[in-house]
Amino acid sequence: MTELEPAVLPVTVTASHLRACAEELANARNVDAADLGALLDAVVATAKGLTGTLSGLADKVGQGFEHGALSAAPSAETTALVDVLRAASTAFGCSADALAEAGPLARSVVESAGPDTRL
Repeated sequence: MTELEPAVLPVTVTASHLRACAEELANARNVDAADLGALLDAVVATAKGLTGTLSGLADKVGQGFEHGALSAAPSAETTALVDVLRAASTAFGCSADALAEAGPLARSVVESAGPDTRL
């Protein structure tokens, strides 16, 4: 019996899936208060993941410019792109931290309203 190789999706497919999931959550009509904590936990984990994604992408762009793959790109524009990616990474990290701090508030709201309450 052979082991199954893990499936690896192209980054564009993965990014499209992430966008579709975010849109679905943004437009969710039926949200129970009981799900609020789990939803916030998932959003925090996703924001932390995007922090690493953007930081890694900034590294790749910077290395691509330094080592030839992006050497034809203008230096100022490449540097600006790396700076923007790093700033976005920091912003996602700050958002994740802020949302993580909201966990106790979410639990308090759910306890007060009752888990069967619809938002």
